[in-house]
Amino acid sequence: MPFIALITDWSHNDYYLGALKGYIYSIIPEVKIIEITNTISNFSIYQAAFVLKSCFSNFAEETVFIICVKTVINRKNKYLCFKYQNKYILTSDNGFFSIFTDAQPQAVYCFDEVHSTFPEKDVFAKYACKILNNENFDDFAKKVDDYKIDKNLHSIASNVSITGHIIYIDNYGNAITNITKEQFEKNRNNRKFKIYPGSTEFPIEKISETYLEDDDNIYIALFNSLGLLEIAVINSSVTQLFNIEVKSNIRIEFYDTTSS
Repeated sequence: MPFIALITDWSHNDYYLGALKGYIYSIIPEVKIIEITNTISNFSIYQAAFVLKSCFSNFAEETVFIICVKTVINRKNKYLCFKYQNKYILTSDNGFFSIFTDAQPQAVYCFDEVHSTFPEKDVFAKYACKILNNENFDDFAKKVDDYKIDKNLHSIASNVSITGHIIYIDNYGNAITNITKEQFEKNRNNRKFKIYPGSTEFPIEKISETYLEDDDNIYIALFNSLGLLEIAVINSSVTQLFNIEVKSNIRIEFYDTTSS
């Protein structure tokens, strides 16, 4: 069974989702359309990239992902298809793929030029159906080597610190960063540390194993199931306590016991 997975910043009150799905079903009635989420913050490709990264490995090969976020950039906007791990990601040339992964795609295709105020349907859905129908890519797209790279939220590490960013805030108000456990342990080198989530007034000096492990602190740091550093506030929201949002900095400082 063919699969198309959607990530959008659309409201359920609008007609876009119904129009898109209806168009796809009219071409491939047997397709399975999976709505990963329709609640991405408006234009937030960072949030969309995190959501896709979190669930990408759970989808079968040949799945087509349509990223309906920040699709119209400018008059010269390009619409791309990234083949990655034998799956297909359809998105505008807005830096999304470089936020989603640092890895190289197997191939990148640029779709034939189409002018549309609804590219999610007129471009992405149209070509997603061609891909699932095993049509020849050369008939509707061309291979390209260049695409936009977004470096705004890459973490920076040195011997004494790591500076990363908040890349996602979940429904519970927990802030997920782009600092990995592997990167943390490598730079830590068994030293003590202080984590400053957006404010130097509330350093965290311990990594917890679970959300409810430490009754003495209302805010904790832990590595989640994705291996990413997460800041959580017990029975509250990180955004309220630390006044942070997506793209906010988070800093970790390492120090030897003798120099603390």
